[in-house]
Amino acid sequence: MQTEFGCCLIIGSFVPQSNGDNSIKGKVTQLQEGLDLLAENGYDFAELTVQFLTQLTDEEFQQAKKVIQQSPLDIPVCNSFIPPQLKVVGPTVSFADLDTYLELAMKRVHEIGGKQIVFGSGEARNIPEEFSTAEAYEQITQFLSRCETYGAKYGITIAIEPLNKAESNIINTVKEAISLAEEVNLPHIKVLADSYHMDLENESFTFLTQGIKDGWISHVHISDRNRRFPGELNEEESMDFSKLFLVLQEAKYKGRISAECNAASLVEVSAQSLQFVKNTWFAQEEGLTNVQSD
Repeated sequence: MQTEFGCCLIIGSFVPQSNGDNSIKGKVTQLQEGLDLLAENGYDFAELTVQFLTQLTDEEFQQAKKVIQQSPLDIPVCNSFIPPQLKVVGPTVSFADLDTYLELAMKRVHEIGGKQIVFGSGEARNIPEEFSTAEAYEQITQFLSRCETYGAKYGITIAIEPLNKAESNIINTVKEAISLAEEVNLPHIKVLADSYHMDLENESFTFLTQGIKDGWISHVHISDRNRRFPGELNEEESMDFSKLFLVLQEAKYKGRISAECNAASLVEVSAQSLQFVKNTWFAQEEGLTNVQSD
């Protein structure tokens, strides 16, 4: 299967973006325009936020679903899973409220054709001051068990996303995320690797090799430093995407790859970024093929 390259649409994200105020523009209109732009720019799929879907009224959701069904792009993956006010960790956790939200979220993701949800949600999972780290991990494992129940019901995989220490004080590296996934050992719980967070945590891309071979890495996010689009920075400032792509290919990664970048640059540079990504990916692929054939 040929590798598919997608792009995140930052509509209703918990991650701060410098893209101005779109509140006066209808949510469904933003979705339509975003999907049209990504399709025109040559992306294979779009990645949407769960928050966007859960904040829609029933009528708006039906309109959004119609827009998605008419788009040439699928939305197989969603991110921005749990809103900041709905805690996964801490003394105010309500599993009843989480269950209600998980039912709504996974049902709507399923209805638009989604197969995977990224669990980053730093504010929801952060450990409060003077709260037990051991208890926090136990609460996260309980949360993932609940995700497994709804994931099995709706055919959705949850990918644990490691976040850098500026965004979360728990699960900061791919190594830690895989360790947690191994501990819970549930069929619908996997791990995401994000080049942005790996770079900030000084985690080598080569660590992904074993995680891919063991079947834990189910999705990959890419962005350059400062959440810029790949290809937007000059070579001296940029991270080494050639190395990342070579690691993915040598480990025979079969999942999708999404650009998760600052929305301020989406219109201007997403098309040229995709060309950069494809050129870099295929250059590594060609080199690997030549080595294997020698």
